[in-house]
Amino acid sequence: AMEYLGAPGDMLAIYRNIYSSDLTVNKDVTEENRFGQGTDCLPWFWRMEGIGMNSSSMWMEEFYRINWLKAKARYCRWKEELELVKHEMHWAVRWFQAEELQWQRRARKSEEAGHKAYAERKVLLYR
Repeated sequence: AMEYLGAPGDMLAIYRNIYSSDLTVNKDVTEENRFGQGTDCLPWFWRMEGIGMNSSSMWMEEFYRINWLKAKARYCRWKEELELVKHEMHWAVRWFQAEELQWQRRARKSEEAGHKAYAERKVLLYR
C-alpha cells in the first residue's frame, strides 16, 4: 500500500510488509508453563524506533528485563517442582516397602492356608 501511495525509498526500508506470521500471539505470554519456551523473537514492528527515534532502546531494554525475570521465575518453579517430585518418589518407595513389611508380618501370623497365600501374594504385589 505504501508503494502504491508513492512513499519514499527510505520509508519503505523502515516499514516492511506485515505477514500473518508476524501477527501470531507469542505462546510464551499466553502459556507460561509450556515445554520449549525461549522464543523472544518479536516481529519487526515491535522493534522499531519510536517517534523521535529514541524510545525503542528503553522499551526493548524493559522487554528483555521482563523476559529475564519471567524466565528466572519459571526456572525457580521448575527447580522447586523437581525437588518435590524427588521427595514424592522417595515417599512412594517407602510406602511400598512399608506395605510389603506389613503383609509379610500378616503372612507369618496367618494360621489358615488361604490367608497365608493371600498375604504372600500381597507381599509380591508390593515388592
